[in-house]
Amino acid sequence: MTETLTRDAVAGSDREADYLQRARSIAPLIRQEAAAIEEGRTITKPVADALVELGLHGMLVPAELGGGGLLPSEGMRVFEEITKSDASTGWAWMASEWGTAGVVGYLDPAVTKELMSKDEPFIVAGQLLPRYPGVQVEGGYIIDGKYSFASGSDHATWVGAGFFVADEQGNPILGENGQPQARIALLPKNQVEFEKNWDVWGLAGTGSNDYTITKQFVPAEYTTPTFGGTPTRSETMYKLTNELAGGLPHAPIALGIATRALEIVASITAGKTRPTYTVPVGDAEIFRIDFARKEANLQAARLYCYEVTKAAEAAVNSGQAVTPEHIARVSQMLSWVHEVAADVVTFAHRWGGSQSIGRKSTLGRFVRDMNVATQHLLVDPIMLVNAAGVLLPIYAEAEA
Repeated sequence: MTETLTRDAVAGSDREADYLQRARSIAPLIRQEAAAIEEGRTITKPVADALVELGLHGMLVPAELGGGGLLPSEGMRVFEEITKSDASTGWAWMASEWGTAGVVGYLDPAVTKELMSKDEPFIVAGQLLPRYPGVQVEGGYIIDGKYSFASGSDHATWVGAGFFVADEQGNPILGENGQPQARIALLPKNQVEFEKNWDVWGLAGTGSNDYTITKQFVPAEYTTPTFGGTPTRSETMYKLTNELAGGLPHAPIALGIATRALEIVASITAGKTRPTYTVPVGDAEIFRIDFARKEANLQAARLYCYEVTKAAEAAVNSGQAVTPEHIARVSQMLSWVHEVAADVVTFAHRWGGSQSIGRKSTLGRFVRDMNVATQHLLVDPIMLVNAAGVLLPIYAEAEA
């Protein structure tokens, strides 16, 4: 009922429909485990195992490598679907799935084949943006530093760590463009020391712990560029470039949270009475007009999210390069979608009454999750400022 504009319209391929069905089949388990996930601050083993068994881990990995081969826009719909069951699960799985699929497109094919042929699944978690110098030595780099926000790390098998190439004194070694060289190092999980210190009031079950890497040598072939670089595979995700694709999967998390919040408040208010109302809350005009507006805003945000993504996919698949406008629109979309979703969730919280303030209430959990999701670096309002810097001249030129 809540997916009139998404269930059929967005499921544009049989493979996408298949993975959406897999996500829906696991929904009862995730909802059953949601409280334990929040309490334990990580995805529970039954859910983690089911994500692997159903092939949801690997859905974005190229089919040639044994994955699902979904387009980014298709995978985003599946992230949204899982998030409606539990935001922490959606977030943690999104982070590891997107990161895993991203790095395999830039590794040497022989390395990728080795990683994908192991008995355990290849699942990457970690902080991938450059944070520390990686000292360049013969054959690779020495990685040494303390990292944060390793969402999904409890169930990962490999860990990524962002670094910039440096000399022995820690000074950046500039690339041919005169800029620091940002890269991602991949290490087996047993070479990393984790702290169980993820203790927050929203998205509490993502297992986004800190971790330390102490002077570990990483062969050069186990590193990939953070930005730019030449992919070793030709699938759509890699044509989109790291700059455009990096933040995309955060949008469906926000959409999933907001959609579930509307579902919950619609259920709460159906037949709910208040002493000052002459009709049930769900029948009151003051509630209904606001509900209709918020629901319309959410549908608009969802449509723009997938339109921007699919437009970029279509462009690169037709042989065009990613343009500054493509990147600007993704940045604009990410920040705006989070603003809309946060407003929708605030509406649900306001009308949820006592059922939105209980520490263990489902709506209360989604309210907390949304307010933490808006704090991510990639959805900061400054993204709107940066996007406007690209979009304004386009409009001005059209008027000239």
